[in-house]
Amino acid sequence: MQRHFKAGLSLFAICILTACGGQSGGTSSVGTAVEGPETVTSPEFASETSRCDGFVSGEKNVYWGDLHVHTSVSLDAYAFGTLAGPEEAFAFAKGEEIDLFGTPTRLERPLDFTAVTDHAEWMDLMYICDDPERADDLYCQNLTVQQKNARIGGRIFQEYVVPTITGAKPQFTPICEEDPERCQEAAANQWVRSQKAANAADDPCNFTALIGFEWSATPSYQHTHRNLIFASDKVTEQAIDYIRYPEVSQLWEQLERQCRPEDGCDVVAIPHNMNMGDGVSFDVETEDDAALLLRAKYERLAEIHQDKGNSECLPAFGVTDEDDCNFELYLTNRSQATAREDFSKEDWEKSRSSYLRSLLLRGLAAYDARPELGNPLQLGIIGSTDTHTSAPGYVEEDAWQGSAFAQGQLDLLMMRLDFNPGGIVGVWAEENTREAIFGALKRREVYGTSGPRMEVRFSAMPDAGDFSCGGAAKPEAAVMMGSDFQSASQAPRFMVEAKADRYDLAEIEIIKGTYVDGDVREQVQSVWTAGETGREACTVWSDPDFDPAVPSFWYARVKQVPTKRWSQIQCEAHGRCDEFPGAMGMIQERAWASPIWFLPVAD
Repeated sequence: MQRHFKAGLSLFAICILTACGGQSGGTSSVGTAVEGPETVTSPEFASETSRCDGFVSGEKNVYWGDLHVHTSVSLDAYAFGTLAGPEEAFAFAKGEEIDLFGTPTRLERPLDFTAVTDHAEWMDLMYICDDPERADDLYCQNLTVQQKNARIGGRIFQEYVVPTITGAKPQFTPICEEDPERCQEAAANQWVRSQKAANAADDPCNFTALIGFEWSATPSYQHTHRNLIFASDKVTEQAIDYIRYPEVSQLWEQLERQCRPEDGCDVVAIPHNMNMGDGVSFDVETEDDAALLLRAKYERLAEIHQDKGNSECLPAFGVTDEDDCNFELYLTNRSQATAREDFSKEDWEKSRSSYLRSLLLRGLAAYDARPELGNPLQLGIIGSTDTHTSAPGYVEEDAWQGSAFAQGQLDLLMMRLDFNPGGIVGVWAEENTREAIFGALKRREVYGTSGPRMEVRFSAMPDAGDFSCGGAAKPEAAVMMGSDFQSASQAPRFMVEAKADRYDLAEIEIIKGTYVDGDVREQVQSVWTAGETGREACTVWSDPDFDPAVPSFWYARVKQVPTKRWSQIQCEAHGRCDEFPGAMGMIQERAWASPIWFLPVAD
């Protein structure tokens, strides 16, 4: 159906009023139309002064969530058989059952909050190709017919995903080259649908549903993706995509234009898969002042762990006999190297530069060079799944059946041994509402885990005063994870408090980074090891090497006792471990608390 709209209305307003194409059918939930007229709002929360039961000002609880979730609206999820949409993803997060690889599945422990972050780049295509009016379109026919055979999802990936976002420059799909207006209309419809799903699922005090999308820059296969998470139902007019806005600077510019505080909009950007980024898209050494300030404004968190590997750190080139940075590594770069021996020193060090610890170190160097601009890489830490099966929070090693790429089939699972169930994020907030959860994200009072729900607090005391385990409430001078301080009357003391999940704790470490005389340095310090029991831990550590003239950061890493990895659990369950010797192995799950920074004021 051809529509002609009156000039002057924004595309977003048009979609709310007209349902942007209002399809009448389809075989999956991919192209669900948004009915109109209707505004996009969140459920009423009685008044600004309403509080959840048990609310105590200043008293925070830990809430668990997943901020990286793909559904059938994402082409790469749909290609491998995912038909559940945003609505089902939120339902799954709440504890409801969905069909997963042909098996009814639910979370044993529901989440407290979730964001659906479908790829902005294909919202238009996924809507259009599910429209009966396009049934005779050969491009859409090929997609939908092939999709019915999930085993050939890799072929769809190569034919549809690769040409659009993985080349030297992004490209529109043939459909959008032919009819850009129709594609803009379709993308806007799916963006409104995503908002509606979140707003319908949001249940203040019980479950927080956050609105989000993914900007999926993948030039020359280098992953420089960002998830955008909004504070409320006030969002951008469009889900900003990499095809139309291919530079990260353009992403910041569009957020400046479309997400204005005066309109009630606020957002954080979260980079992920830095392990697949080859060191690009964090060019703080060459960016101008405006770009550095915008990066610091929006990019406040980073995803340290997800199903395509861990992004904490890589060891220096040639170092192979240490375990500091040897956790759930998924090695790849633009030359498709997948083993250490395949990397040149130049490629290895370039890849290493975009892992989280290296980014934190580069942030110190940037701050030292221009302290008046602040630290452009002052990143808090989260974990999430990057699920492509509409199953947020499905991270238990003994339950996980693989990503959408494996569809629960052992032989396919064993082809991706470097993958894992992914992680989750814990936030410290006063209550379970959008305002409180987003507030914790923005101030970086958050931490990521590789799956287990360990409870972790990390704080510092830069000045004199009581600071001991088992003491009274932390003094006001204490600095919480995600924050910084600029002066100290003595060597700062750091407190790490942790509670085990299903398995005991084994060790607590504090990782320190400094920028000294033009050189970055990193140090790993073990500050606690378990005795007879590892159910709870609290330790205070004073940094003996603190220098009040040197920019520094510290973050805590908490390790569980080793347990069986998913791969061993799966091959044992099928009695086929002799066929997959690489599957045998243990894993030492962990949590990472957001850093605390010391950023001295220049004289």
